[in-house]
This record gives sequence, C-alpha cells and structure tokens, in this order.
Amino acid sequence: MCDTVVIAPESGPVWFAKNSDREPSEAQFLECHDGPALGAAPSGLPSRTPVGRTLLSRPAWMWGCEMGVNEHGVTIGNEAVFTRLPVPKAGYTGMDFQRIALEACRTADDALEQLIELTERFQQGGPMGHRNRMFRYHSSFIVADAARAWVFETAGNFWAAKRVRGVATISNALTIEDDFDRVHSGAYATARERGWVKSAKAFSFAKAFSDPVMSLLAGASVRRACTARSLAGAREPRARDFIRALTDHGAPEPGKGLRSEAPCAHASWLPTRTSAQTTSSIIARLDPSGPTVWGTGTSSPCLSVFKPAPFDTALLPPRAVADARFDARQLWWVHERLHRACLADYHARRVTFAEDRERFQDDCLQETIDPQHAWREHLVLVDEWLGRALQVKAPRVPLPTRLFWSRQARATSMPA
Repeated sequence: MCDTVVIAPESGPVWFAKNSDREPSEAQFLECHDGPALGAAPSGLPSRTPVGRTLLSRPAWMWGCEMGVNEHGVTIGNEAVFTRLPVPKAGYTGMDFQRIALEACRTADDALEQLIELTERFQQGGPMGHRNRMFRYHSSFIVADAARAWVFETAGNFWAAKRVRGVATISNALTIEDDFDRVHSGAYATARERGWVKSAKAFSFAKAFSDPVMSLLAGASVRRACTARSLAGAREPRARDFIRALTDHGAPEPGKGLRSEAPCAHASWLPTRTSAQTTSSIIARLDPSGPTVWGTGTSSPCLSVFKPAPFDTALLPPRAVADARFDARQLWWVHERLHRACLADYHARRVTFAEDRERFQDDCLQETIDPQHAWREHLVLVDEWLGRALQVKAPRVPLPTRLFWSRQARATSMPA
C-alpha cells in the first residue's frame, strides 16, 4: 500500500512526494546509481543506456524501484492497484517498468511513452511481495518533471493517462474516470465485451476495470482524502507541507484499525495490514535548474527525518539485489528498532525525543546543511533516541501483536 502526491502549478516548480508501504521487514534503501545498474534487469526486459545519475528507493530484494528521481528531474512513483483482470504468476512488475523509464528518459512525456510501450508489450505479473510471494497486482504511477505531470494507470495491458493540473493524489485504487487525456485503443471494447460498461458515453476507466472489493479493503479513498486535505491550502508549497502530508495518521491510532487508512502506515497482524507499513519516503522539488530531493531512508516518517538526498554515489551507494538482513551499521535497520519500540507505547515513547527530532528536521531543510553530516548525524541520533524511548516502560502488548513482531524479528535476525 502506498500514497503518491504531486502538485503541478501553472507556474513555479512541480512538487512530488511518496510514501512506499510494504512488508515491515522489507528493508528499502535510497541509492544513487551512475551508469549501468548493479545486477541485471529481469530477463527479457529491454536494456536502455542510462541518461545520467538516478536516485532510487528500492526494496532490497527487488531490481525494480518503488520511486525515483533522475538528474534531469524525471520523477516516478508507483502504486499497487487491484483490477478485474487476473495477474499472471509470471511477468514483470510496475516497479521494473518505472526503473527502466527513470534510467532512460529525460522528460516526463518520454517516460510516459516508455511506460505505455512496456505496459502494452509485457505482462505484469510474478511475485510482488517480499515474503508473501502470492501477492500480485497491477500498477498506477505519477510521472513528473519540472514542466508537467501525469497520472498513468494500468489494468493488465490496458491503460489510461491524465495530465495533472494542480494537485493529484493516488493510492491503491484506479482514479481515472472518463476524464482521461489518453487511453488504450482497446480498453473500451474490452470493457464493453465483458459487460463492465454499457456505452462509450458512460466509459470510466476506473469503474470499468477496478476490483471494488480489494480497492475498498486497501483503504485507498480514505488515504487519498488525507493527502488531498493536507495539501489543499498549499498555495506556495514547501517541503514542510509534504512532510505534514506524509506523516499524517488520520483518525486511527498508529497501527490500529482494520484497514490502512492513513498515509503514514504502520503494519499489524491483521491480514489487511501485514503489508501496510511505510518503509521509505521521498519529497522532490522539480525545477528547471535541477531537482532537489529529500528522503528518510527509513520506515515510519512520523519518527524519522527527511534529509537532503543528493546525486552522490558515495553518500547513497548502490547495492546489489539481495534479501537484506539486520545490519546495525545501516540507518534503515537502526531506525526500525526505534520504530518497533515506539509502537509498544507510541505517544509516551515518541515524546521522549520529539523536540530533538523536530529541531534536527528543521536543520535538514536548510539550504546550508551538509548532506553527509545530516545522514551521519541521523544514525547517531536514532541510537540515542532508542535509549530514551526504552526508558519508558510500555504496557503489555496483546498476544497477536507480540507474535507478529516476533516473527518479523526472527526472519531478519533482528535483536529483540
């Protein structure tokens, strides 16, 4: 489950932000790639010559990426969407498609064309979950650069695209109704043949192709309302506006509720929540002079800090595709220990370091901040904040919750 937002005003920079929600022990690293990727693309996909450096937020086990920005300002974020069409047991992921587009394209329009070509040419399918290998879905995307933005949504090989003017938010459901700017030439005929639409005048891509049950269980409409509400008054957007949107818990207590109904997601043992944890977050300001990116490099943005993410392979090194295990040297894992400790008594433990975190966040949004210092300092501070949080004795956690998190820790050799 994820949430992606974009603001494409008539004038001024385009802004993009995304929370990537996946399984809670699925480490996701922010990496800078310069040239050919480490590890080959999935067999059968076309190879493209990279157009420059690319920042990728990528689950450790996956070649594709959840979101990324290249040095030309092309930015893409991916969402799982659930449709009436079956997802084959073998195929490629939307994350694979968007990585190819990020590495090969210099404009959002070119990236859209690349995604259209890949969607029509290849089947989306195969395992898309980390440990839940049966989890499969189709994809939607926000594609943006400094000049424009698009929402691009798919159902199998069918697709629709809509130009963004103003604010657009997407989550885990199709959103393009009859207001598409472009649509697959066979989409209407297929929907009509299968009885999903009665006439061309009533053709809504979302209504025709959506799986209404799965879209409802995903809580997509509620989370889209959260992000839209957070950004409604942002006339001259700043990074802080997007931090507020991405750290919103909505009405429920963090980790509570049957569905994932807030952009800042925390997993639980409930079947509808086991793959609903925010494992990485980015914000990008897309300006003709070049993109500016901030990223957490961690889970739970409500407990983390958005730091400047330059196109620096030394600071944000590329990694090989591997099933990541706990590593006390890595910020993602150190922060995850803090996150899980806070879930035991969220408000009482979070408050022990909240003021320090806010001060550090303010520092990281200053233009004068040294990115290397910011990332090094965050690693030191997280360890200190964990010590403070653990000084607060937490109430006894219910048995299903204890068992769920114990299994997560054992699967990655993470200390209790």
